[in-house]
Amino acid sequence: MKIRILVVMTVFLLVGAAFAAAPDFGGLDRDGNGYLDPSEIDGAAPEIFKNHDRNGDGSLDRSEFETAGGSPARFDQIDADKNGRIDLNEFREAARRRFEQYDANRDGRIDVQEWNRRQTPIANPLILFYF
Repeated sequence: MKIRILVVMTVFLLVGAAFAAAPDFGGLDRDGNGYLDPSEIDGAAPEIFKNHDRNGDGSLDRSEFETAGGSPARFDQIDADKNGRIDLNEFREAARRRFEQYDANRDGRIDVQEWNRRQTPIANPLILFYF
């Protein structure tokens, strides 16, 4: 019973940490106008990327990516040069593509309704646009 409780608590803490690390709409809306534009997403990319580059080598390896909740298939899609690592430029390019998917009405910005439609109950720290 104690082991079961410990396992449940560990999972709860890990999931909680993942949600805490996830960027939210308000945190990304740097100018506070109620919309996310491409420059805000692009501006947030380096910080988000750095937070998940655990070994500080300037790239995300498959392990770092999967630890952050990314799937192996998505890793392969983002790793454009197929070197087994995602660099900041690849990360940003993935964000730009995801921005277009979130922007349902094609007005060049994402409002909170568009944002909320794309979030899932099992969101991970990098769901923002990257994975």
